Amino acid sequence: MITRSKEDNKEFKEQLERKGAEVVEAPMIQFKVSGNLTAIHEQLNQLESIDWIVFTSPKTVEFFFAIAEDFGTKFYYYPDLKLATVGEKTKLKLEHLGYRTNFVPIQYTAEVLAENMDENIEGKNVLIPQSNIASKEYLEVFNKRGAQPIPVTIYETLAVNYPVDSFIKKVNAIDYVTFASGSTFKAFMENAKSSGVKLTKEKIICIGPSTAKVVQQYNQKISAIAEPHTTEGMTSAIEKLEEYV
Repeated sequence: MITRSKEDNKEFKEQLERKGAEVVEAPMIQFKVSGNLTAIHEQLNQLESIDWIVFTSPKTVEFFFAIAEDFGTKFYYYPDLKLATVGEKTKLKLEHLGYRTNFVPIQYTAEVLAENMDENIEGKNVLIPQSNIASKEYLEVFNKRGAQPIPVTIYETLAVNYPVDSFIKKVNAIDYVTFASGSTFKAFMENAKSSGVKLTKEKIICIGPSTAKVVQQYNQKISAIAEPHTTEGMTSAIEKLEEYV
């Protein structure tokens, strides 16, 4: 089972199918642009005071630059502005739009990015466009290093609710369930609760430690954490588990 949003599932599905897996699609989240863009418009109006913009996901890149384009922002006016991305997929999304990242952490987590981005970050302003449910933990890392993080909500992550019969049917068909974010797991558990479903034989695969941390909060057993923290890493993790079946 793959639980990412409908638009983000295609590539992961193809990866798994190339390996011979039968994929059950069950998108657990969907996205929409924030209903109030005042805060991000204020930041776009004063980009000359921003030193870095941090993108923690391809979805954040997508929404941010769509909002900036609608607002009429011209980024070539700000040649000193630097961009940082968490993960290769986020970097590629940025490049696809014609921009270049200045920093990608070795490990694909926001915490590692905050710890290692710009050795002279003290006193610098870091704009962080994000979703309404984004983690706040890595912001503390920036604060401890003397930076000035500016988190701004630009889009909303919403849970998808399934009819009971449909959800039970999907779960009954799976051997593995994959989670690429804590929000997908929380939405899954909401559906499980309303459907009376309990995870017993299914193996849980997480894309990274942040997602795993959410799963552990629900006292659920994790069979594997992807390394690297990508969909390719999750596919490899499933293959390795299959070798020991």
